[in-house]
This record gives sequence, structure tokens and C-alpha cells, in this order.
Amino acid sequence: MNWPNLITLVRLFLIPIYLMVLPNISYSYKHIFSLFIITIGALLDMLDGYIARKYSLVTDLGIILDPLADKLLLVTVGIGLWLNDKLPLWLIIFIIIREAIMILGGLVNYIYTKVVISANFWGKINTCYVYLLIISYIFNWSVKEYLTIGFIGLVVLTTGIYFKIFLSKIKLKRIPQISSQNRDKIKGF
Repeated sequence: MNWPNLITLVRLFLIPIYLMVLPNISYSYKHIFSLFIITIGALLDMLDGYIARKYSLVTDLGIILDPLADKLLLVTVGIGLWLNDKLPLWLIIFIIIREAIMILGGLVNYIYTKVVISANFWGKINTCYVYLLIISYIFNWSVKEYLTIGFIGLVVLTTGIYFKIFLSKIKLKRIPQISSQNRDKIKGF
């Protein structure tokens, strides 16, 4: 266990704090508390990533826990905001389905290849965009519908990129399993 992983665990610990506090505060402050939690989560996410890269503390555990913490925190806050009429249900369902596909895809990939797919540039952009989208709904910005359309496009793009990476990892895993005799036959064609 290193500092970036401990910071990621703090982000995971924000989830039960959010779930315990949200029902006990005034309706008019629920969205502000939600904003506070996702802001703290985003800042801690940037901090743990910075420390991990700067001091070469990137671990397989961190590669798994970091996006999991992002997904669980965003979904939890999103559901809290939906319950308090700040986010539409269809958007929460869309986010949950997308995140579930990503988690299951990562799990299947790891079981099959024993390789952890780390977050890439597009995955990080998607996470930041979700934060922006949620904030736009919290404050009822007039551009939230445009941001929602952009989010759907970004989800399609990032899911496609992730799927392409997933397929390339599986393809690479299959190549070493071909016997040298069969490999020579394949080269002959």
C-alpha cells in the first residue's frame, strides 16, 4: 500500500460519508453537499494520479482502484442527485450502464489476459466531462442539454476505444499460445 492507493481509498470512503450525511441535511443544501463531495473526489483523484506518476508509484492495485473509485463515487452522487430531483433518471441509468460495461470489460480482460488496462487520455476526459455534466445539472445551466448530447457522443467514442484496447489485449494473449510448430505452418501461408 502506497500514498496514491491510500488517497484512492479515501475517495472510496467518501461514498459512505455521502450516503450517511445526504439524508440528514436540508433539501436546499443537498446539491451543494453533492457538489462538495464530487469536488473533493476530483481533487483527490488528480492528487493520487500526480503522486503515482511523479514518484513512480503506479501499481496494478491503483490501476484497478482508481477508476473504480471514480465510477462508484460518480454513480453514488448521481443517484443522490436524482433522488433530489437534480438529475434525470435516464441519465443516471445511462451512466450506470456505461460504467458497468467498463467494469465488467476490465474484469473479463483481467481474468482472460492477466493484464490490467489502465486509464487512458479519453477515459480521463470522460470522467472530467461527467463531473462537468453533473455540475451543469446541479446549477441548472442552460447548456446542460448540449453537454448531455456531447456526453453521449463521448461515451460512444470512449467505449469504442476501450473495446478496441480490450480486443488488442486478447489478440496479444492468444498469439503466444500458438505452438512453434503451428506458428511455422502459419508463416508458410
